[in-house]
Amino acid sequence: MQKHDFGCQQVARDYLGERISNINLWLDEHVECFTPTVTDSPKAIDYRRKAFGEAGLYLYVADKYPAFSGPTLLQQHYWQVLSSSAYLELAHRNPATYGLYAFPVAVAKSLGRSNSKLDQYFEGTYQSRHLRSIEMPPFRLLDNLFFARIYDLAKMPYAADDVMALTNIQRLPDLIMADETQAYALTHNIFYLTGMQQGQDFLGLNPEFDRSHLQALEGLFVRYMANNNLDLALELLMCLILTGLCKKWHLQYALELVEKNLLDGCIVPGPGTPDGFELLQESSQGFQTWVKHYHTMLVAGMAFRLAAAHLQDIWQEGPSLQHFAAYGCGQVLRLLHDYNLPLALTVLKTLEQHLPDIKELELEHLLGLSIDFIEEQKQADGSIGFYYDEYCTLSAKGKDWQAAKDAIQLPLSQVYRQIDWPKLQSVIA
Repeated sequence: MQKHDFGCQQVARDYLGERISNINLWLDEHVECFTPTVTDSPKAIDYRRKAFGEAGLYLYVADKYPAFSGPTLLQQHYWQVLSSSAYLELAHRNPATYGLYAFPVAVAKSLGRSNSKLDQYFEGTYQSRHLRSIEMPPFRLLDNLFFARIYDLAKMPYAADDVMALTNIQRLPDLIMADETQAYALTHNIFYLTGMQQGQDFLGLNPEFDRSHLQALEGLFVRYMANNNLDLALELLMCLILTGLCKKWHLQYALELVEKNLLDGCIVPGPGTPDGFELLQESSQGFQTWVKHYHTMLVAGMAFRLAAAHLQDIWQEGPSLQHFAAYGCGQVLRLLHDYNLPLALTVLKTLEQHLPDIKELELEHLLGLSIDFIEEQKQADGSIGFYYDEYCTLSAKGKDWQAAKDAIQLPLSQVYRQIDWPKLQSVIA
């Protein structure tokens, strides 16, 4: 692995350009995978149709940030598929999954690539009783508003301010308890509110992104970076850039982890085996590889374009990366989410030696959240954590109840007592 000094602005700029170029080439090499009209196995069809819509966002962002070229073959393929009668046949036949087909039409309209039949489909769908009748999560409602705005639809399908009031922009996710669904909802809400452009009020809702949003995005970012989930971490990085809250060390950290995890010198890897992957046994190895990584490659390409466009401003914000402070804070959040209290306490103990770096990165609030969560796990009898199921499992294996409790509680208590809690609290205060 080549060593890069991501603390140097020019090195970061060159690296971003290299990665964008490689991503475009990879997307072009796999262009046939982005074909919703291919009918092979049912699960492969699902992936192709989902990916076609997601590729539309990549082409939309590439058009908004043209400093780097886009994937030429994918662009040509995209417009060719959209203009086919087969595409409209699928779109009309699948009203329940209209989002897979409507967004590409909205992108085509915004880029001057639509036609009258596509327009009739889109406008008919967005004026239908069916669309307004579907109960869905708030970020999906915002999804539809985003599509309609990109298309420049004359009348929005819902009142945007009513939808905004329901989103987790207004009630930010808990950095420990939130799962991936909530984190992705937050990133998508910010994508839609900004229209993927920094400082834009895309839906006319005048969103204000303040310190609370910075802390939420930053906390989730380090948590998913610690979990090696580049897909979600890079979406969070995009949101930090779009809200104007991105700091130099955020980008340094992301580029460092991308470089560390690159596959074949090109692929920014996906977070693991996706749902339904076992149903692709009859698909080619190349298609299976594409399924695992295409979404993260699209996300990385967009994140890198945004970072390159705003690199000068990002470089003025905050200190340089202090690796272990960022990694350790993220690990504590991740471990607490997984309810791995012994390891979380062990990492907290290690972080005692990195408190100046934590203060420099302004991550003290993450220590505060972690300490509060741990204190909430303490019980009146002095035990830490709620482990009823684990005690039952150990009891079923022959231990009496107290021995089962001791097997879990004694190691926990030992680590807990070793931590210098006043020292940690002094940084938070």
